[in-house]
Order: sequence, then C-alpha cells, then structure tokens
Amino acid sequence: MPRPRGWPSLLRLVLRVPPGALVFLLPVLLLFSPFLVLYALARSARLTAWRVFVRTAAPAPVLDPTMARLRRLRTWAAVGCSIAVLAVFGNMADVGQELSAHWVALALTPWLLIVSAPVVLGVLIWCAPPARRPAMRAALRGPLRQLGLFFGSLAMVPALFYGLDLANPSHVGGSLGTLLVLASIAVCIWSVFLFLFAAATVVRTGFGVAAVHPAAPALLTCVLVGELAAIGGLPSGPPVIAYVFLVGGPATVTALAYWEIRRLRTRYGVRLRG
Repeated sequence: MPRPRGWPSLLRLVLRVPPGALVFLLPVLLLFSPFLVLYALARSARLTAWRVFVRTAAPAPVLDPTMARLRRLRTWAAVGCSIAVLAVFGNMADVGQELSAHWVALALTPWLLIVSAPVVLGVLIWCAPPARRPAMRAALRGPLRQLGLFFGSLAMVPALFYGLDLANPSHVGGSLGTLLVLASIAVCIWSVFLFLFAAATVVRTGFGVAAVHPAAPALLTCVLVGELAAIGGLPSGPPVIAYVFLVGGPATVTALAYWEIRRLRTRYGVRLRG
C-alpha cells in the first residue's frame, strides 16, 4: 500500500531551493524554525497514524474506485456549499460559528462511531444467513483492534503529560536539562498530533467495518450524518437555506448510500442479507 502523499519531508523541501537562494533564506528559516519543527512532528504523527490504522488494517472485500471518488466529491461539495453560503450571507461571527461546528463534529464523530458501529454491525450480522455469521463475527477482530489502538492513542496523550510532570526534567541543570525539557515537550506535542490524525483516520475508515460487510460503511455514514444533524441543529445562514442544509445533507448521503448498496448488489453480488 503506497504511503500517503501531500506532506513532503523538510529535507526534500530544502533540496528544492536553489543553493544560492538558500543562503539568503537561512535567516528566514531560523526565524520560522518552531513552525518547521511543528510541521516535522505533524508529518511524523500522520505517517504513524497511517501505518497503525491503515497499513495494518484488514483489506476491504470490495474496492470500487468509483464509489471512493463519489465519497470524496460529496465531501468537497459539502465544504464548497458551506463556504458559498458563508461568503454570500455570513459575517465573521458566522465564520467562527461554522469553524467551531466543524471542530465539534470532528471531535464527536469517533465517539458516535464507537456507539453506532456495534448497532449497525449487529443488525447486519443478525440479518445474515446463519452459515455466514461465524465468518462475520471473526472479521470483527479487525475493527476491535482498530478501536483498541484508537483508545491507546487517546490514552497516550495524558500519560505522556503526566509522565513529564512526574519526571520534571527542568530539575536537571545546564544545557542537558534544557534539551530534556524541549524533547519532552516535543514528544507530548507529537502525541497530540497522533491522536488528531488517528481520529481523522478512523472517521474516514470507520474502524475498518468494511471487512465485516461491504455495505457497512455506507449504512454507518447515513447513521452518523443523521446523528450529527440532530446534535448540531440548524446551520448558519437564512432560515430557508439553513433548513435546506439540515435536510439536504442527510438526504444526499442517504441517496448516495442507496446507490452504493445497489451497486454492490448489481456489480459485485453483495446483498445486505448475504
């Protein structure tokens, strides 16, 4: 499986700069060195989250590029519509409210997945023929492993901060103590980045529930969008536009999920009860 793209290493970025220009850019790089360190930590955490939650996950029984492209198109279309409504009808307060709502949705989605996924998978296993149920229950090991790793990435954050407080490397004098403090802070920041990327990854993959049933991601997405719409309330904008977004989001996701399930049945022979 290829590594995720889009985040080049710092060395590759530096090598792209002509040597003559690098001499003049060196003071600027030193000035922005804290941001470069944060970039390196975020990139490392992103790669770690990919290795832990994507590379080691069980492969999905059905890989359809068309369905993957439509999911990405649906996501970007929702983002574009939100930006367009804010640009036409919104103000700075609405922008802040929309950003806050997106952060709340990102924070809530993994926990809603943890609550909703057992219900969806339980219904699918119950509807399956008796001969198929043992294999589906055995495939639950992958999602359960992903769930355990996610809780591990969450527990790492307070554990490292607590360990830093107990060790208190600032008591070590001299330059060694300063280096230990900086290294400890860098490790704690890295753990926060790891949890954030882990949360984004499990939201995208649904803890690998496709290994249990290929239609599980589509059904789970419908449930999650409905739950987020009920929790989030009316979006920003005029009342008519807000109600269109409130109803249109779950409706379009449900229509796309219906199309995915129908495509799985007609193209790959996958049935909800099969």
